[in-house]
Amino acid sequence: MGFYTTYNAVFDAVKAQIETKSAIKTVVLGEQFTVGKLPKAIINAEPSPISQATLGSRLQAKVNFSVILTILEYEPKDWFTDIIEVMADVVDAVLADRSLGGKAKDCIPTGFAPGEIKFQDKLLYGGVVSFEALLLYQPS
Repeated sequence: MGFYTTYNAVFDAVKAQIETKSAIKTVVLGEQFTVGKLPKAIINAEPSPISQATLGSRLQAKVNFSVILTILEYEPKDWFTDIIEVMADVVDAVLADRSLGGKAKDCIPTGFAPGEIKFQDKLLYGGVVSFEALLLYQPS
């Protein structure tokens, strides 16, 4: 299995886990999207370091990614119930299987930032949840 397949499998697994949450109407991974159909989760790949694993010829990749959540088009009445609860659902979805169906050794949240999101000159409310998944890769 090549690196692309191994790396991409992590993102496919994250998307599948987030799609189990009824609070999220749309999950976007790598494709074009519009601002509509909120709440929406947008999964973004981020720079991910690769290093030599401690044993053998395997490599260790720390796959960093963020999930941008666009939840409301108007300022929330209660940040905790309108925004933070939905963001926490995404954290819970990923943590429900930290191995991402066997695609990673582990996956942990590394950041949780509710706030304003700006897309296409439109102000939305939601936040960003950052994650790091550890994966071991055996080059062929």
